[in-house]
Amino acid sequence: WAPSVLAVEDGYVLYYTARHRASGRQCIGVAVADRPEGPFVDEAGAPLICPLSLGGAIDASPFVDTDGTAYLYWKSDGNCCGITTELFGSRLSEDGERLEGPTVSLAHTSEGWEGPLIEGPSMVEADGRYVLFYSANRYDTPSYAVGFARCEGPLGPCTKPPGGPWLSRHGDARGPGGQEFYRDRRGNRWMLYHAWVTDQTGYQNGGARALFMQEVGFDADGVPVAGDGDPQAET
Repeated sequence: WAPSVLAVEDGYVLYYTARHRASGRQCIGVAVADRPEGPFVDEAGAPLICPLSLGGAIDASPFVDTDGTAYLYWKSDGNCCGITTELFGSRLSEDGERLEGPTVSLAHTSEGWEGPLIEGPSMVEADGRYVLFYSANRYDTPSYAVGFARCEGPLGPCTKPPGGPWLSRHGDARGPGGQEFYRDRRGNRWMLYHAWVTDQTGYQNGGARALFMQEVGFDADGVPVAGDGDPQAET
């Protein structure tokens, strides 16, 4: 689950989360294909990222900087076993199949609104500024929300602003999270995320979720600003 794809010179690289058979923890694997629609094949024989002492790893998200250097971000799955959750990043090899250089801790659970965990990292560059978005709290509650940290570079250091979450509810979207970003043909930046669309949150309570897209900009200080319109729901 939680797939993300990076285009490289010779094809496409898929990062995904799966259960590590030997330990029972969740870890991140890597598979490759010639086309974006696959088929993707994992021939590594072992996970790409599997920090068992931190509870495993999930939510891989690639990012390509303006100079063409690719990075990968992920969450240590410590909430599985009473360990503080952290967001990590590392530079990727040119083929996207290996981590190169140091693995850096960029953020950890620290704010009251975040509850027991942070997850779902996604990096954005805007006019030379770097912003690390993340989701926090329990996904099956109204407290799930999106936060951000401003970073000095693609591998930090990163600093969270004081206060509450950046996006906790917008229009019909409740408990947003799992955000990723893309630019349309006009250069506008959009955030895609999932959110609850009923008064009930949590599948066990009869809740339902949809995919939303919301235009996002940045003010003069590099602080992200959600578009004025209601988010568009996509089934």
